[in-house]
Amino acid sequence: MPDFVSKIRVPVRVSRANEPPLDAVICLAPSAPVHSGPETILERLNAPDRVVPLEPVQGDAIMLVSRHDLEWVAPRPGVDLKLIGPATFRVTHQERVHVRMCSGERLEGVIQMELPDGYNRVSDFLNESDDFFPFATADGVMLVNKFAVREVALFEPSPLPERR
Repeated sequence: MPDFVSKIRVPVRVSRANEPPLDAVICLAPSAPVHSGPETILERLNAPDRVVPLEPVQGDAIMLVSRHDLEWVAPRPGVDLKLIGPATFRVTHQERVHVRMCSGERLEGVIQMELPDGYNRVSDFLNESDDFFPFATADGVMLVNKFAVREVALFEPSPLPERR
């Protein structure tokens, strides 16, 4: 039987298609497998696990929610930035965009991207393998599920890559 591992409890708001937003707690591992420090929400959402355990603020039952059913997860105000995304995530490019979710919800904000040299387009970033990405809005950071995005509209064209 596996040993019990104490978790870090982090308050979040979760959006699922055709459901009202849910205030819940997501539990993170006290140490991340790929860097020093605790696991982050972004790492938990991009893990290969099929379900994410959530503890609704109202009620006492644990919900096992399919990662693919989550549209976005927003840490509640006051959550430490080191619990949202890893310090190793290096923002190399940002773009203001409108995001239209499959549910019809519309979001406006800034996609924060970590891209290798020679890549700078939102499409390059959205085509990468991680399912969730950080999205800065006027209300704070959201971690958005790429599978729940219907379309992204840029405020202005992406700049051309730098020539070396």
